[in-house]
Amino acid sequence: MDLTQLNLLKEQYNDYFIIEHDIRINVKPFDGEEPDEIAFERLIPAPFLMAGEQMMLEQSALKSLNRLGEMAEELALYLRIQARKIDSMMRYILQMQDDPQCRSFSHSYGGSALCFDHESAFAEGDLLEVKMFLEHNDGAVFALARVIGVEPLDSRFRIRATYTRIREQDRELIVRASLHQQSRQLKRKAELRQQQSST
Repeated sequence: MDLTQLNLLKEQYNDYFIIEHDIRINVKPFDGEEPDEIAFERLIPAPFLMAGEQMMLEQSALKSLNRLGEMAEELALYLRIQARKIDSMMRYILQMQDDPQCRSFSHSYGGSALCFDHESAFAEGDLLEVKMFLEHNDGAVFALARVIGVEPLDSRFRIRATYTRIREQDRELIVRASLHQQSRQLKRKAELRQQQSST
């Protein structure tokens, strides 16, 4: 990878909102050259494809029900219960994709990039295979990312990487998950302030 491409990826690092939050990820060096989009889609493990499709279907179904008005409330409740059952199954299936030997935790993430601490010092320009296990039923994502920064941190290294291969619907999942997490963090801070002011 030449310096111009690397600098371009560094510029793209902040293209989307990034939140500091630790989620479970699997990271390992990608063998071979970076695939084109068609070859990349063939690499995505089936459970990650299923998880993404399920999230999209659930959201579009609930949006359609909103147009039906009050009559749709009971049907929407029933569908949410069914969706929870499917979520539980998907969580179990995705857990099987989590390889303890490749496991790490994010420091921060967003729609264009990922930052994590790792015992290995990857080199700038290295291509990584990344599996992200988002919290609170927000789904799971498979992507390829290029290392754009490596910083020593005690006995570990802080790695910054920009996605170079990711499906658009998966990018949307990450963006939504980061915004959900931000609202949870803000709510928690507000609750803490309220508790402190009442004591």
